[in-house]
Amino acid sequence: MIDVLDPRHDPEPGYWTALRERAGLRADWSWEVLATQAWAARTPQPITVFRDGDRPCGVVSAAWVTARTRRYRFAGAGRGRLGGLDVRGPGASSQPGWWFDGDDADGGVRRLLETYVPAMRAELGPGFGGLLLRQVGAAGEDAVSGRFRLVRRTEDVAVLDVGEFGSRDDWMNSLARKRKQNLRKIFRTFDADPSVEVRFVPGKDADPVAVAEVLRVNERKHHDVPIVPLPHFTGYLTALLRQPDVGVIEYRDTRTGRLIALATLFDHPEQPIARHWGALRPEDGGRPNLYFHFYGEAVRWAIGCGRTSVVFGKKMAEMKASLGARLVPQYAAAIPAWC
Repeated sequence: MIDVLDPRHDPEPGYWTALRERAGLRADWSWEVLATQAWAARTPQPITVFRDGDRPCGVVSAAWVTARTRRYRFAGAGRGRLGGLDVRGPGASSQPGWWFDGDDADGGVRRLLETYVPAMRAELGPGFGGLLLRQVGAAGEDAVSGRFRLVRRTEDVAVLDVGEFGSRDDWMNSLARKRKQNLRKIFRTFDADPSVEVRFVPGKDADPVAVAEVLRVNERKHHDVPIVPLPHFTGYLTALLRQPDVGVIEYRDTRTGRLIALATLFDHPEQPIARHWGALRPEDGGRPNLYFHFYGEAVRWAIGCGRTSVVFGKKMAEMKASLGARLVPQYAAAIPAWC
């Protein structure tokens, strides 16, 4: 049995909380967050749940992309006749947009192709042309390869393993000498600067408007993708920040109280995600080296919480590797609906 749900219109299923707990799905999979995001999206955002009776055993998040999809247009009421599914995580782009129970050696990729694609053919009809499958791990590369399929390696995901460290200093001492010296100088500079307050707060205590303002500063720097991401809407951030597994590292100017930088963290028993990052430029009231300091704060927080590792996402791979992260290969596959 399957449920194909539209978070804009369908209420939260009774099994959703239990499904999230079993699958380890983070704050961006909260139904409240999914619904808010879907109303502010360019495309419909169907959520497909596979059930064994009343027991959910798989879930897939996707966007339905058609010829009507435009950069500055919100999703319409209908799905459009011809299009394809962009299978992706609903919030953190470093995570796959699917989960199936059990321990599949390929990360559930083969099960997704064998169950999800036929289900979507039946749901969407002949207008369903195919799907783009993102964040396929190396173990799933063979499962998506084949005739008429296009598979490409994409940006690696940086994961920093912190379980072996007892403190931030232990992590820092594991790095190359030049990087270690640079970090020590940065941490000393911030510790000695009374004009900057650094604190970790629950997401519910953060101001969504101030968060949006800072994040939009960072978003304006990145126009290197085919479809520029929509800005963060305060409604979405309000829903996201009030989730119990979201925390925020805030940097404030103590003289004005102004938020000058922030990062959000999606907590998880083993592998949290460092999700958003934004900072004002020094000429606009920010400080130099804010990102490096945040990295150290995230490491200190994760070690203090007993976490095994932290996902630091994509981009700036070389720099993140110099901070001790391992780079996990990722692939994307374009798969025709009939293949």
